[in-house]
Amino acid sequence: MTTSTAPRAHGITAPRTLVTVGVFTALYFFFMFAGGMLGIFHPAMMFVGGVISAVLNGIVCMLMVAKTRAMGAYAILGGVVGLLMVATGHYWASALIAVVFGAIADAITRAGGYTRTTANALGYAIFSLWGISPLLPLLLNSDAYLADLSDQMGADYAQSFERVFTLPVIGVWMVVSFILSYGAAVLGMRILRRHFERAGVA
Repeated sequence: MTTSTAPRAHGITAPRTLVTVGVFTALYFFFMFAGGMLGIFHPAMMFVGGVISAVLNGIVCMLMVAKTRAMGAYAILGGVVGLLMVATGHYWASALIAVVFGAIADAITRAGGYTRTTANALGYAIFSLWGISPLLPLLLNSDAYLADLSDQMGADYAQSFERVFTLPVIGVWMVVSFILSYGAAVLGMRILRRHFERAGVA
């Protein structure tokens, strides 16, 4: 007996689907925020937090795709998380950028029928790149950004941040983040198929 891999829905139309996306959005933001909080100790710890949240959210997003199979899930996830980031004082364009990358991820995962590992992993990897957007003010107006950071975290922290987050480092981190997120999504798909599908969760 074969199992159909066709998507169950073409968009976010049912209230149940919206609730499901909301649950996974809450999980995504929790892991992302928890990872980001490591940066309080030292700016370099943001990389550690980024690795942890990328891996955990890879599993979260693969579950979301499996449970919803709906065009627009990533865009909603990105919009809500982006708005939460803006509300907590981050760059205003983060929400817009997250929605755009979310829409791209939606298109990619839909093209793969929501079940193809390579498409799901690529979608998540591209979506994850929106996480660089809070750093854009550092590139656009570094003096103002660092002055504001100094007011919030202290001059020593701002100086350390400036030394750590140079343009080459940000560029390398984008590449690393993409590769890491792709791998995390592949891991998430394996966990999904090995455990959650057997349990009937996905």
